[in-house]
Amino acid sequence: MVGMKIAGTIDFRHDGTNDIVISRPRWTLETSVDVMRWYQMHASYFGARFQDKKDVIVVNDAFDVSPKVGTLWGQYRARLHESYIRFSVRVNNNARVRLTTNTSAARYSISALECASVEEAIAAIVGARQVNDSVNKGVNES
Repeated sequence: MVGMKIAGTIDFRHDGTNDIVISRPRWTLETSVDVMRWYQMHASYFGARFQDKKDVIVVNDAFDVSPKVGTLWGQYRARLHESYIRFSVRVNNNARVRLTTNTSAARYSISALECASVEEAIAAIVGARQVNDSVNKGVNES
């Protein structure tokens, strides 16, 4: 149809070697319907494929969040973390996505970590796993 706006998409890829999901949203979230669809695409992907929370790298070079839905997006980003995500790192945030991500991180105590490349993000997640394993080992030995 002429003039019909096509909603965004998200490409998901599971890196089996590192056991990390790499997602790349291609979308500008402008309405609450966009946010709900964005959330549902994530929930459907993770819920259908994995039993446990996954580590995630989000490549945001084709993603943006309109200020009018930033708060709602932050709430649903937090829900994703609560249900499906353990460690997460973002790559290529623009200034607006960075601000919105940092705001939701502060409000909901979720990750706002950002790296310059996917390779750096993988290294950050591997490092976070090691720290987590060490902390858990120490707690279990107490």
